[in-house]
Amino acid sequence: MRLSRTGPHAGEAAVVVYLPDEIEQLDPADDLTLLGTAGFGSEVLCADFPCELAMEVMGKLDEVSAMALAKALAELASVPLENGLPFRDGQILTNVSLPLFPRFSMVMLIDWDSVYGFRFPAPVTDVGLLRVVPLFAVEADFVESSTDRHGGYRALINRGMIPADPEREPAL
Repeated sequence: MRLSRTGPHAGEAAVVVYLPDEIEQLDPADDLTLLGTAGFGSEVLCADFPCELAMEVMGKLDEVSAMALAKALAELASVPLENGLPFRDGQILTNVSLPLFPRFSMVMLIDWDSVYGFRFPAPVTDVGLLRVVPLFAVEADFVESSTDRHGGYRALINRGMIPADPEREPAL
């Protein structure tokens, strides 16, 4: 999906939307729609490494829902370009509004693969992905109180948090 960006960094933004195929839809663990920005990797989006933003949502999204979430993801990716303050791996953002996730007002930005560090293949091998994880306030407090935010995030996953589920309950 192509979207227009306004402001000082005006231009086109793109969000890739991968819908689950028929076989993936049969398994709840694989029935995920993936959305990821495309074209932000050359911008200073994150202070830690060049990256794109991405997130997953359970199920196959209809076109209207996918477009709304794609627009919100592109707008979120534009924030550090507009204010000159790059995101950080492990950062928690407040007052975030994501369509399909109305019960969440916070998100955590975390390296998509914090163990191995996901990077795109050539020719952009230095570009990674920051996963956008919707959080409840109690979960954000837990992560922030952890000695290591990545460890706090993994503890939430170990407690059963499914970041792609907009209907989930807090993991704590």
